[in-house]
Amino acid sequence: MSGSNAFAGNETNYTDTEPGWTYLVERIELCYSLALIILGTLGNCISVLVFFTTKLRKLSSSFYLAALAVSDTGFLIALFISWLNSIGVPLFNVSGVCEVDNYLIYVCSFLSAWLVVAFTVERFVAVRYPLRRPSMCTVARARVVLASLTALALTLNVPNLWSVQIEVFNNKPICSVNPQFTVLATITNHVDFVVTFILPFFVIATLNAWISLMVWQLARVRRVLTLTSAVPSHGQRRRSQGQAQHAAQSPNSETKVTKMLLVVSTVFLCLNLPSYVIRVHVYVQGFKSASEDEGLIILQHVAQVFFITNFGINFALYCVSGKNFRRAFCSLCCRCLRRRFESSQVTVLSEYARSSGSVAHRRGAALNGFQAPWNEAHELLPLSN
Repeated sequence: MSGSNAFAGNETNYTDTEPGWTYLVERIELCYSLALIILGTLGNCISVLVFFTTKLRKLSSSFYLAALAVSDTGFLIALFISWLNSIGVPLFNVSGVCEVDNYLIYVCSFLSAWLVVAFTVERFVAVRYPLRRPSMCTVARARVVLASLTALALTLNVPNLWSVQIEVFNNKPICSVNPQFTVLATITNHVDFVVTFILPFFVIATLNAWISLMVWQLARVRRVLTLTSAVPSHGQRRRSQGQAQHAAQSPNSETKVTKMLLVVSTVFLCLNLPSYVIRVHVYVQGFKSASEDEGLIILQHVAQVFFITNFGINFALYCVSGKNFRRAFCSLCCRCLRRRFESSQVTVLSEYARSSGSVAHRRGAALNGFQAPWNEAHELLPLSN
């Protein structure tokens, strides 16, 4: 199993009592994974709504982030299937589910990595060539990139449908590596390591360093302009300095988006790095000797916790580092609350109108009932001469 789906292939029996730190770490991972699946899926769904139903839908970066949320949700769904297997619900060990779950994890891992690369490249273009940004960083181009990455991920990971199969071990079906395609599984494992981690890591790290340098230089230029701004009139000088300080303290929308995406991509690198470092170490040391090292096993579980966290933490990162996202999220919440309030008002008014109409109808009927006998009695009275 590759590092990207090590948890999916985890066949540890958590019902057995295992002394030591390994058992404790596995229990913590089990509980943490369920919390991450629930909260991460909820956060990803809210992120998609914010990016597609608010003013952020006009930004090309919103399409990348929404696609990233969908991909992360797919990974969490596949993780949930393997999590059920860990607590005694053998859905992962069903023929068909085993292959599709393994395929889905590889596809979503690939997409999550390269979607981060995509919006990092876009941010680099926006910061390095600001005059070309309106023509290059467009929604139409983002859709083309997303379609291309999705097609590439679905095609490139097709061999992973055959690399696993259901085998019977101790009278129990287990999803494991298909012995007929051991060489294929080894090749796809190496390709996944290079394509899903090595290339994205160096691209993101290089571009992030370059973007951070350019943002720092821009902020430095703004500070210099603020300090050196001077005009002949004292009043005009104070006014000019105030405007410069306001411009320095209030970066434009593009700068805010750039800072948020820098945070997202940097956290992506930090959370993925431990898992792949452990993976390289296990490969160099050898799988047999690594399986006997309890300390290394504990580190593998800890690295796996960091790795899966990457698929459920983005909503929190958007809220913490994205001022525009917080505003859009608050406006979406206010809009939903307003609609609920207005619908409740309409319901109350309609009920009031219905009840008022029935009361008026009853009153009219009562008056008519009193009026009819009075008219009849009045008509029967003799006319006075």
